[in-house]
Amino acid sequence: MQLAFSGALALGIYVFHQTLHQVIVVQLLLMIVLLIVLMIPLVRQKMAPEALGTYSSIRLLRSLSEEEVIAEFLRSEFHHPEFTDYRSEFNRLVLQPDLSSPRENALRRALLFLRRGPMWRELPADTRWCQVELNPDDLARIRFFPRAQWRRVAQGNFYLKDVVERIRLRLDADDDDFFRKLRHLSDSLPNNLVNPTVLLIGVDETGPLTILDGNHRMAAAMLSQSPATLRDLRFICGFSPAMIHCCWYATNVNTLLRYLRNLIRHFTYDAESDIGRFQESDS
Repeated sequence: MQLAFSGALALGIYVFHQTLHQVIVVQLLLMIVLLIVLMIPLVRQKMAPEALGTYSSIRLLRSLSEEEVIAEFLRSEFHHPEFTDYRSEFNRLVLQPDLSSPRENALRRALLFLRRGPMWRELPADTRWCQVELNPDDLARIRFFPRAQWRRVAQGNFYLKDVVERIRLRLDADDDDFFRKLRHLSDSLPNNLVNPTVLLIGVDETGPLTILDGNHRMAAAMLSQSPATLRDLRFICGFSPAMIHCCWYATNVNTLLRYLRNLIRHFTYDAESDIGRFQESDS
């Protein structure tokens, strides 16, 4: 859209350039129109009833340390190709973590940052982590983060129940990678073949929750239509009043600009170098 308005600006100046006043008017009008167009989805999001909704307080089971949450997050990520070179060496460290070891905790953090550093850095520093218990009514408060593959089926509404119903209508008819993965997970979850942990983030215990990790697992559990499958999932939630400034929880211009600034700030960080230093210390 911004590229289209850039083209319109060049065309407008080409047509109206007899005086400096005309050039300024063309720029001003196009900038105002662009601003209004970009604000429309943000205003609609803020005015939507779902964005203003509150829910009953969810049950907190126990508090968790950041190290324990990172260990769970890494466990669910460790099958990805980024970890191929480290899988044999660090398999025990990931699958049987010793949370009392500062060295292991630091190494697991570096491993996670190999793939999910930009995601984790966006979470507020004061995030408190808890294992929570969700009942069926709580599913109405859970949202998917609008990633590309979920945008395709969400049609602008990213709440879990609505997206799953749209997926259900297409699950058997579509045969691309996205739907094949959901069908596979629906068969695997009841047999405990995948990590059952789902990470959620929210402002507090009464507000909407967004899935940080476990989108496919959560959707597959809903598609299986088995209450036992949902009960077998383990829910970990991070709460912070500042979560509203995190782009994974609230996607808007301000949070995306914050994400871009953090990407630039940490551009030179190399997780592989950190991992390499741990490997050298062991040799």
